[in-house]
Amino acid sequence: MNSHSKIHLLPEHIIDQIKAGEVIERPSTLLKEILENSLDAKSSQIDVHIVNNGLDLITLIDNGIGIIAEDLPLAFCRHATSKISQFEDIYHLNSYGFRGEALASIASISKITCESQTDHAHGLIKIEGGETKTHQTDQIVSSNTGTKLFIKELFYNTPVRMKFIQSKTSERNQLKKILYSFLLLNPQTAFSIKWDDEEKQFFEAYSKEDRQKRIQDVIGKKQKLDFFVNENIYDGVHFEIYLSKDSNRGNAHKNHYLFINNRYVQDIQLHKIILNSASNLWPEGETGHYIAFIRVPSDEIDVNIHPNKTVVKLFRAPKVYSMVSSTIKQIESKYSLKEQKSYSLGSSEQSFNLDSTRPDYAVDYKTHDFKSSQDLNSYFDNLHTSHEANENLQESAQNPILKHFQFFDLIQLEGSIYILNKKLLSKLHVQSLFELDPNQQEIVPLMVSRPIPMTENYNIKNLAFFERYGFELDQIDSRTILLRSFPKLFQHYPYLSMLEENLNLKDNIQTMKDIHFNFLNQYEFTKDFLLQVIAYFGKVSLLEERILKLINEQDIQKIYESK
Repeated sequence: MNSHSKIHLLPEHIIDQIKAGEVIERPSTLLKEILENSLDAKSSQIDVHIVNNGLDLITLIDNGIGIIAEDLPLAFCRHATSKISQFEDIYHLNSYGFRGEALASIASISKITCESQTDHAHGLIKIEGGETKTHQTDQIVSSNTGTKLFIKELFYNTPVRMKFIQSKTSERNQLKKILYSFLLLNPQTAFSIKWDDEEKQFFEAYSKEDRQKRIQDVIGKKQKLDFFVNENIYDGVHFEIYLSKDSNRGNAHKNHYLFINNRYVQDIQLHKIILNSASNLWPEGETGHYIAFIRVPSDEIDVNIHPNKTVVKLFRAPKVYSMVSSTIKQIESKYSLKEQKSYSLGSSEQSFNLDSTRPDYAVDYKTHDFKSSQDLNSYFDNLHTSHEANENLQESAQNPILKHFQFFDLIQLEGSIYILNKKLLSKLHVQSLFELDPNQQEIVPLMVSRPIPMTENYNIKNLAFFERYGFELDQIDSRTILLRSFPKLFQHYPYLSMLEENLNLKDNIQTMKDIHFNFLNQYEFTKDFLLQVIAYFGKVSLLEERILKLINEQDIQKIYESK
């Protein structure tokens, strides 16, 4: 900076645009703010129309109490609010909005028309880039109160903010997340939602006691879901939880919603506590949906620590954590999960069962530590029973791993014991994934929770190769890319290590033969990965590739003795 530059005050319109960057990061945060205003206005019906993920148009029409016609210009001024009059009010809030920043921020970066009807007057205001173009008031008496907001051309005068807009899929998912959070939180309010030129979606109103019906409408719209439900109240803390009985692996299409004092919030600590506490309700390695509602006294929470108010501070957090954990643990004594989960992988028609229940005659290898020859012999004496001939790949793949070693596993298939080369198996499976034709196969993307910055000297042609197979990679500059999503097929693989190694190759990757697999050297094998590969290839294919090698009992004895 020039040492002689004079200090000067920024113009108001620039201040508004800077503040808008804090409050309105993307279309979904704008939608959140105007939905909160509608609900604060006691609306029982809210209609939303979104065009081009909110960049072209967001329309919201409600039947709330409306804004006083003369106050419309004030509503779009910074720090103008009807919610608080003194600082202490912030800690006793019963409304969503209170800081008076949202509408001012929205008006500074868009073209907005607001029309509002109270019971005695009608008002209309048009603002472009923070500048008022029209303001009209009419003394019209009407019982049909409400507000209509038309927000066009978001970020039209701040094009630099468009660089932070993610893919169309990501932006739409964020908008859905906000919409669904308000739907779940306000079952007593009817909603209609329209995307572009698609047909409207209608969500009828229910009483608060019928919350589970709204949850079914939102979460279970494609298939009916059953839920574990429990609630507790202790020392001013109320906790209510809905956990789906249905579960699966990975995080794609999971609905996880946490509400504190009627606000949708994001809290990693509470999220982990909920999933960890519920782990025994779902099969190992799986999770389901959850919708959690926490209520604490208004003076025990601070919602003013983040402009978007999606992060809160709990003054007695340990008490809340304990309440959440104990409430979920109580569910275990009320319910038992008996359904067996079957999965099929890729084009393979084989399926395998992950239920922990084993036939009575089966030997549970987990009870053997194989430290002595006697224990090992006892295992094999019980293994070869008259039932062995009836076992097949599907049954023996339930729990095939007998012992982990650094470079290989001992596994049991159809009553026989094999050495499995982990590195070759992993390489074969990764190759098979890339041999799928991306033009023929449906690629299902999994979004990462937040973009992952990667690599410094990437080859742009190699970038194109991975994008063809469903990796969503954004070039930030010549040295940095962001990973936003990856194919579901790769969810159990070290895809980050694979990308780091191969994006940096100087030689162009044109086919699978050009891929390097050094990243597999440090890859820790998992049971889930093994189960999928066995089901995908089958024993015969693995034997032909020399990935499986049949061994006898003497060889097994030597292996254990060497350890």
